[in-house]
Amino acid sequence: MGREGYVVPADPQAAMKKKTASRNWIMMDCSGEKTVLDLDKYAIMHRVQIHARDLRILDPLLSYPSTILGRERAIVLNLEHIKAIITAEEVLLRDPSDENVIPVVEELQRRLPPVNAFAKVKEMGRLWAP
Repeated sequence: MGREGYVVPADPQAAMKKKTASRNWIMMDCSGEKTVLDLDKYAIMHRVQIHARDLRILDPLLSYPSTILGRERAIVLNLEHIKAIITAEEVLLRDPSDENVIPVVEELQRRLPPVNAFAKVKEMGRLWAP
């Protein structure tokens, strides 16, 4: 016969979830505005809608050859020291303080149209400025 109201003590080790380390990312939107983010892998996976296996190629602790993965809503890029996720709205780059990443961020900002260019295009009724 079972005991009613008997509570089995939970194992404190089982209740603890493995915590993932958050990493620094720099996010650039389509206007060139940049924001430094501190996100773990689950937040990145949810934000850009990619699988963990795709995010794994960006892990600096693992050895992967240079890779470009095209996914439904993102491009995952691993080129030596440049590790990035590109979506239609934003670019996420790992390790914003890395000396190899800083020139890439500056070049992206230089090539993206200024914020007021989007307002000008909207006034003209076109979708894309030449």
